[in-house]
Amino acid sequence: MILKNQKGQSATEYMLIIAIVVLGLVAAASRLIPKFQDGVEELSNNVVETLRTTHDMSKEGN
Repeated sequence: MILKNQKGQSATEYMLIIAIVVLGLVAAASRLIPKFQDGVEELSNNVVETLRTTHDMSKEGN
């Protein structure tokens, strides 16, 4: 038999699996990071606007 001594994965096969997973993660991140950055920017704008509104309202009360 040619494939007589196959007892599990070799280190090379594990490294190939890890490389494929890492490439998948990098591909997913490259598509999701711009959306995440836009969301963070929008959130920061909302926080700044809320703080301005609160500050302006506190001035009117004095």
